[in-house]
Amino acid sequence: MELKMYKIRNKETGEFSKGGTSTHRLWTKGGKTWTNIGHVKTHLSQWLWRKDHYDYPYHNAEIVEIVVDMGECFAYDVSVLADDMAKKKVEQEIKREELHEKWVREQDLKQLEALKRKYES
Repeated sequence: MELKMYKIRNKETGEFSKGGTSTHRLWTKGGKTWTNIGHVKTHLSQWLWRKDHYDYPYHNAEIVEIVVDMGECFAYDVSVLADDMAKKKVEQEIKREELHEKWVREQDLKQLEALKRKYES
C-alpha cells in the first residue's frame, strides 16, 4: 500500500512551508505535511484569493510529493513502546517519591533545629 504526502518547498532555501496565512516565519526545516493534494490546493487558494495577495510567498516554491510504500516500512508492536513508557513512568514516580521523602526529612530537621534553639536557651 502506498501513501502520498505533500509539502511545499522553497527552491532557494530548501525550507518547507508550515502552512497558514501568515508570512511570519512561514519557512521552517520541517514545515507542514499535507495528507492529500486537495488540502494543498485549499491552502494555496487561501493565498491566491486574498485582497492583499502582494505578499504571496510561493513565487519560488515547488510541491514535493512524498510516496511511502507501507510494505517497506519498519513496524513493531505498540506494546514495545507502551511498555517502555510505563516503565519510565514508574521510574519517574519512584524518583519523585524519593525526592519528596528527602524534602520532608530536611523540613523535619530544620524544625528540630529550630525547636532545639528555642528550648535550649
